[in-house]
Amino acid sequence: MTIEIVDVPVPDAWDDDSEGARLLRTLVDVRNAVVADAWGGDESHAFTYREAWAQWHANVGESDDLRTIALLDGEPVGRGYASRGLLEATTIAEIDVMVLPGARGRGVGTALADDLMRRMRARGATTFQAWVGHHAAPGPIIAPPTGFGAVPAGSPQVRLLRRLGFGLEQVERMSELRLRDARPALRTHLAGAESHAMPRYRVETWQGRTPDTRAASLAALHARMSIDAPSAALAHEPEVWDAERLRRYESSQIEGGRSVLRAVAVDASDERVVAFTTLVGSGGGAPWYQHDTLVHAEHRGHRLGMLVKAANLLALAELEPESVVRTWNAEENRPMLAVNEALGFVAIRSEGVWQRSEEGS
Repeated sequence: MTIEIVDVPVPDAWDDDSEGARLLRTLVDVRNAVVADAWGGDESHAFTYREAWAQWHANVGESDDLRTIALLDGEPVGRGYASRGLLEATTIAEIDVMVLPGARGRGVGTALADDLMRRMRARGATTFQAWVGHHAAPGPIIAPPTGFGAVPAGSPQVRLLRRLGFGLEQVERMSELRLRDARPALRTHLAGAESHAMPRYRVETWQGRTPDTRAASLAALHARMSIDAPSAALAHEPEVWDAERLRRYESSQIEGGRSVLRAVAVDASDERVVAFTTLVGSGGGAPWYQHDTLVHAEHRGHRLGMLVKAANLLALAELEPESVVRTWNAEENRPMLAVNEALGFVAIRSEGVWQRSEEGS
């Protein structure tokens, strides 16, 4: 039995006959097969080749990424990913390893993780982080220091991470909303939030790229995500966002075939964006994803989280009324989870956030 690890470059295209494009497609196929197995055959969590390609290109210059395929006796059975920031958090590397069910227990996951960590360590990483999803399972559990949420202690991913010296720091909740069932309640919640927030605040929505008049203040609010969002004891650094970085993020979604829906709350006193939420999706019945949502710390207590989320979900309901929306929140972020629960989101999975620090070792 031989394990070979092959690097996957960022190709010029995802759909041609080049070796780089072929490797990209192989990596995405392995990733999608592992995810579908974890969801009992549900393929709705798959990435398209185009989505992956666009995201890879968008990361060039912003992050230092490694993408690998593990070959077991010549057959692709695993996928590795590691990334550290180039604009901030340059010593923190995210690690993600996936192995096809039939190839587990043969050292493939360990080989992928060891390779990624060794090379990221050589590039200056001293802290490693990993996000691993889990369905509820019987048996012993592990709880994070936050005291919120838990993960099954006996899962193969948990056992691998603990062998590698990672500790559980936080648990995130993955939730899902079916718009068809939620529309009446969304209208009620929007009306209630508007009556509480107006006239000081108003909500604005749009599809596609952010209008120039809103780009600077929305970018500044994106930067606050790295400060204000609950992060437990995870190592992190404040992110620097400007209008150009905001445009790159939006381009990565649009060029990957996704639509972007935004809702923001604007403070009428100075016309600044003080709350926002984002939905992205590729249409055609595929799920939509609620990305970052944030209310500026100085403007909380006015139901702005409910305001922007309800407005954006209603905008999506006009576009695709049968949509399914998925999102993630830290289990200790009770204010945002309370908003989601009121809107009709239900928990479908937990995600453990793990960390290994080599600082000073």
